[in-house]
Amino acid sequence: PPWVPANCAIPGNMMVTKYLLASILIGWGGMAAGKGYHCSVNEGEVRTVNGPVTFTQQSLRLGPGHINSRTGQFTAPNGGIYTLTYSLWASNHAEDKRVRVMMRKNQQKIPGTTHFSTYYGESGRYMFDQGGRTMIVQLAKGDTVDVYCQDCSPGVGDVSFCISEM
Repeated sequence: PPWVPANCAIPGNMMVTKYLLASILIGWGGMAAGKGYHCSVNEGEVRTVNGPVTFTQQSLRLGPGHINSRTGQFTAPNGGIYTLTYSLWASNHAEDKRVRVMMRKNQQKIPGTTHFSTYYGESGRYMFDQGGRTMIVQLAKGDTVDVYCQDCSPGVGDVSFCISEM
């Protein structure tokens, strides 16, 4: 579509997100004036404890606002209704702590957004899982949202965080 910048870097595993977003926007008759659509990814492994996920690249940035790659925060440029989505994989060994990841609004946990991952199997073995959450939230201008690792010490990766203003 003509409104997707030619230099928009989309990793291979994000192509579905780009085309899903494009389908939604086309279904609405194109990008609404003043609305923003943003996705950032961290294609590496994250082992943060008690801190936000930071991002290695922005894969989509349309309209006002942006996800600050250094802090992992999105600051709402407008008050309104937003869709927030994150996804990731988690890796756990039998000896690891439980992975706990969630979305936050103004540094407060958003209920229903926690992803837990743990492995109770045989010692010396491990497992991978994949998960995430999508929530619709109301934000005031200046509110912040992020993906927060309460404990990602076992390892999470390929974290994507997408936000759209409805």
